Amino acid sequence: MGAPIQDEYEVRLEGRAVVLPPARKRFYNLVLALADSRWEERLRQELPLLREVAAHQEEVDEVLAYALRRAEAEAWPTSNPTVRGVYEVHSLREQLARDVARKLGRSAREPLGRLMLALEDWLLTIPRVVPPHLRWSTALEVLPDSLPALREAAAFGDFLEPLFASPMLLTGRIPFSGVQREELHLWWPRGEAALVSVWNRLSGVDPQGAMVRELRKQAGRMPQRPPRNGPERLLHADYWFQEARARLTQLVQARLVPLVPEPSEILPVCWWLFEREYAPHVRLLPSDGLDDARAGLIELAHELWDAQRSDSPDDERWSPARWRRLEEHAHRADEGRGGPDGKRLREALRELIQRHGIGSTTLRGWRDSSRLVELVRQARALMR
Repeated sequence: MGAPIQDEYEVRLEGRAVVLPPARKRFYNLVLALADSRWEERLRQELPLLREVAAHQEEVDEVLAYALRRAEAEAWPTSNPTVRGVYEVHSLREQLARDVARKLGRSAREPLGRLMLALEDWLLTIPRVVPPHLRWSTALEVLPDSLPALREAAAFGDFLEPLFASPMLLTGRIPFSGVQREELHLWWPRGEAALVSVWNRLSGVDPQGAMVRELRKQAGRMPQRPPRNGPERLLHADYWFQEARARLTQLVQARLVPLVPEPSEILPVCWWLFEREYAPHVRLLPSDGLDDARAGLIELAHELWDAQRSDSPDDERWSPARWRRLEEHAHRADEGRGGPDGKRLREALRELIQRHGIGSTTLRGWRDSSRLVELVRQARALMR
């Protein structure tokens, strides 16, 4: 038998028309599904089909555009099966784009592949009741490795793990290199935002919260192996994020004794401490929730701690530069009420004065003060 005779217009398309019949079938099935009264449930069973459309659509659109240009330019007859197939695929493609765009509230002019991905994501994140036996499989479905926020969160966790996997000395020099401190400062807001986004995605699917509570409980346990899928990447990243935040909180608290920092102050103070470690003149700048007087109080607390820590060099412990900074910080702190932390620092300064004044005539006639700057000056006069 001889080779089958090819259609003239199929030949003119140079073999490229082979992608159109499968595309027609995909488009037709999706158009029918979208017209169903239970289209959401039906399409959730057709996710592989959505991904197939997205994967092949760029090539299909190129062939369609080429075929339509030639058909119009050369007046191909619509009675021909190949030509009729081209127009049918084009019509189904346009209808599918309109239907999907209408369901999502988007523009039908967006690339169809992009609309398919958006539709898949929308279907995956529809709020629903998640039975206990489906919690992990639902998390696997909702957190594909391709999710940008998940990839960002996973990279953040991979960055944090080697920094915080080993015990950390809280009261010595800050245990990070200059490069590590800078990278941690830059990474933190991006990584935290990515984790919030991923957890919010899960919460949107699980309005009752049972799946999220179970996963958060698992995230509190140290991972025992490298993550292999989306939920495991989230648990890995969240564990090291919580561990890093706890360590940084301890590091800040240890350096501000007796002051007790607010939770919202931990990170701004931490980034300032990173800079100040090798540049004592760097100021803690006021920000939202941290006024200048409070910043001065925090700087005063740290300056006192830094002067008295065991590894502080003798020539830096109570240097003239240190006293100038202490007076400046105390003056700024006195501009505010100070609250309980101001009281604690006044007590710390009084204790410092009394400790260094034992056996000295300087304490005779000593008059207490409610102002921090006066107590700093009295301590300076005593310790010259």
